[in-house]
Amino acid sequence: MPPQGFMPVRPPDGGNAAVFTVGAVAIGAETVLAALVAVLYSLQSESHGGEGGLGWLFGTIFALVLLAVISVIAGLAGSAMAVLPLVLLGRAVARRTGRRDSWQLTLATVAVAAVALALLIGSCMLLAGFGGPGDLLVHPVLALSFTVGLAPATLCARAAGNPGKPGARWWVLGGVALGGLGLLAVTLAVGVAAYSSGILKIYEPPRLTEADMVGTWTDDDGGSLRFEADGTVTAKGVHHYEATGEQSGASNCTGKWQLTENDGVGRPFELSIADCDSLSFGWDIGGTEEHPTVFTWIGEPDSGERYILTRQR
Repeated sequence: MPPQGFMPVRPPDGGNAAVFTVGAVAIGAETVLAALVAVLYSLQSESHGGEGGLGWLFGTIFALVLLAVISVIAGLAGSAMAVLPLVLLGRAVARRTGRRDSWQLTLATVAVAAVALALLIGSCMLLAGFGGPGDLLVHPVLALSFTVGLAPATLCARAAGNPGKPGARWWVLGGVALGGLGLLAVTLAVGVAAYSSGILKIYEPPRLTEADMVGTWTDDDGGSLRFEADGTVTAKGVHHYEATGEQSGASNCTGKWQLTENDGVGRPFELSIADCDSLSFGWDIGGTEEHPTVFTWIGEPDSGERYILTRQR
């Protein structure tokens, strides 16, 4: 029994609709923000996309629509499966312990749930063989990720469920929506500034000379191309693929090679091989200046799969 004259502050029981709505908006905004960060970061990575035009435009529109759908689904699912239960759990803990339903208690609830999820999922990953050199970091990384992902949405949802005055829930919802848009704008601005200033660099294929090409280029399966300074090339065990992406054999031949310059930034050079079985077209330059590669697409370029040979000299 509490001391006479003292009554613990009970958490409110209502506002679940507001909690769910704000949680869904917050999780959806986090999904879009994470996608934006991933896109900005991926611009540094090697990529060999199209040359622009309508295909690029339609692809961009499709990606934006897909992102919108995914963010809505993630928001609804995340709010129903994580945010709302965490807010209700925090209220239950406050009720059982006689504590005040505070944001600190909600944050502690999120942290405990994140650790429990990390232990469960991390252990399943290790048992399934998904571990590696960083096995010991699996659990703390997962716990931190869950906490960072769930804490903002849960705290905002709790605020919407515990309004201080009439109409406050709408202010919380508006604040979450505007805050999400603001974070997206700031993240985009920082990314653009980083690439514009040269702190980060958008990937471009290496600009090689014919002298850079001379030497042996190998795959990881015994195949090789030997480019000579006199323009001859010798292929040994170089894989050949059909348009369907199926390997149809290996080429062992001698022919001629030539490196020609293109106008396009995405494909500054084109490598052509003549008089050599099944290797007469489809070769490009990739990798970096320090570690260049030559490659050809396996099947259609849209598949994203490449047959790659790396310079060994």
